Amino acid sequence: MDDQMLGRVALVTGASRGIGRAIAAALGKRGVKVAVNWVANESAAQQTLDEVRAGGGDGGIYQADVAAAPEVDRMISAVESDLGPIDMLVTSAGIMEAGGYENLDLETFRRVMRVNVEGTFLPVMAVKDGMISRGRGSIVCISSIAGLRSRPRVIAYSTSKAAVIGFVRSCAGAFGPNVRVNGIAPGLIRTDMTESMEPEILAGMEQEAFVKRLGVPEDISGAALFLLSDEAAFVSGQTFVVDGGRVTLP
Repeated sequence: MDDQMLGRVALVTGASRGIGRAIAAALGKRGVKVAVNWVANESAAQQTLDEVRAGGGDGGIYQADVAAAPEVDRMISAVESDLGPIDMLVTSAGIMEAGGYENLDLETFRRVMRVNVEGTFLPVMAVKDGMISRGRGSIVCISSIAGLRSRPRVIAYSTSKAAVIGFVRSCAGAFGPNVRVNGIAPGLIRTDMTESMEPEILAGMEQEAFVKRLGVPEDISGAALFLLSDEAAFVSGQTFVVDGGRVTLP
């Protein structure tokens, strides 16, 4: 167990499944007290918490729509009352709605932006004052390689994830020097969101990657643990691409 993180408090939004669950479980193995955020599936959130505790951590489950300010405020208050001041935040809640531009309407665009952008903005804004006043904090926002390249079939999603990348960069400058803000841009990760995709499409994406496979949630949790840890003390305002080589930055 990593003594550096032992006893610290982390809030992970969207932690009932996929990438959020993997990050929460990985934090548990470091002895972190993890607040598992969920919105619709309490039993899945409890499964995540069970994984956290099995790894040696502790925590609780907290329901909130992360794009609703009153719910976020209530969640933060409950977490800090139960577990203590929040040292680390991971914003992992998000949605994607695929379809060509012909089917993209304002309602769909707003729905995606609300969850992916406002659902990142509100938790970050809710914890940053406490972190700044305590002189310590680390925030990791999950974006996507869709925010770094043209994605004609997911225009709203791609736009939302590009917004998260810009948000990370600006918040890092605003909250420093003692609070770090970074992002992760995953490639295609095998989660329940990929189960409906055609096998041929998945195979093509595997071939695009230098490592010739799709990602798994644990690929992202490793990067998140680094960015949250003191080992990344000189890293802020960055978005780490974790996609097996499908997108390379200059």
